[in-house]
Amino acid sequence: MATVEAVASKRLRPGTVGPIAVAAILFLAGSADVIGAAWGYGLFLIATLLLVSGVVFFAIFVLTRMFESDGLRRVFGAALWLGAWTYVLAVAALSGHFLYETLQGRMELKWIIFGPAALAALVVLDWGLYRILVAGNAPTWRRYGHVVSRDAIDSAALKKTLIDEVILHRTLLSVSPFRWVRHQLIFWGFGLMFATEILAVFFREAFPAFGLTNLWFDQSHPVRLAFDFTYDITGLMVMVGCILALIYRARVNGTPDQKFTDTPTAVFLLVVVVTGFLVEGMRLAQGGNAAASPIGAIFAAFIPERVAQSGLITEVNWLFHVLLSCAFIAYVPIKRLVHSCATPIGRLMNSQKGMLAAKKTHALKGLFQGNRREG
Repeated sequence: MATVEAVASKRLRPGTVGPIAVAAILFLAGSADVIGAAWGYGLFLIATLLLVSGVVFFAIFVLTRMFESDGLRRVFGAALWLGAWTYVLAVAALSGHFLYETLQGRMELKWIIFGPAALAALVVLDWGLYRILVAGNAPTWRRYGHVVSRDAIDSAALKKTLIDEVILHRTLLSVSPFRWVRHQLIFWGFGLMFATEILAVFFREAFPAFGLTNLWFDQSHPVRLAFDFTYDITGLMVMVGCILALIYRARVNGTPDQKFTDTPTAVFLLVVVVTGFLVEGMRLAQGGNAAASPIGAIFAAFIPERVAQSGLITEVNWLFHVLLSCAFIAYVPIKRLVHSCATPIGRLMNSQKGMLAAKKTHALKGLFQGNRREG
């Protein structure tokens, strides 16, 4: 019994009980139709702004000497903490609302299937990234966190590493231009596509929930065309990057360089993107606006009219694509793709030679003191 209580107290820290209780209340309120979708999307918007603000203030903290350190640390810490929990509240409120809509028979089958799949994918993604990037590094932080201070940060080295290794990946370029092109296309194509989808949620879902003009379904509106073009370009980047990754795998198969390949991820992501273009091609083949979707228009040209006009094929194709997309999101923290997040953080930390030296000194001091006590 004591062990169970210890585990429970460890997992339900004092700072988490309140937010979890509020999330439960929001879920129940949404399920009872006390609050509508606007609550969930409003909280999602607030969470996004808080998280972005937290990242910006953290960047100011580590890259500059602007503002007072303790105050700035409290600001970005509070913004990230509140942003994360507000995101949880948004998910809870929306889950409750869509459960109510489903029970009332107002949800189409495809959305009933998609909703739980998307929720499960987000939970796996969020928990996986937290487990690997936060919880996994917590013991090291607790042991050596005292050697980390703003005054000890080498901002110049951090900025150089951020530009050279995180944004431009210059080391990879010097090793293999082919691998660099492949990596840049997939990394930035997928990242920009994901960011575009987050922004699209506000125009596609939140605007109507707030009672604003629904711009998404006006296929000639400049906003919708801008999204169509962005999806087309980022999708093309990812598709070409995945094809190059498979070509590279064929070239290095059976050689030591094979360790730099990840064929399952490349194939998985390629199928996700191609099915996405098929969804777009079906829309355009049914009379959609192809002005900002040149790649989608190419796919549409190869879709027979009878297939394009088949509602069942259209729905099955859409559902297949979105379920694959959800599966890929959940796949990110499980397989090697998580290194896209972990490796840049490692490169940034390794740029701080002074703090690394202080960490080694502290470890050696502890080792010597331990040996002296044993002696």
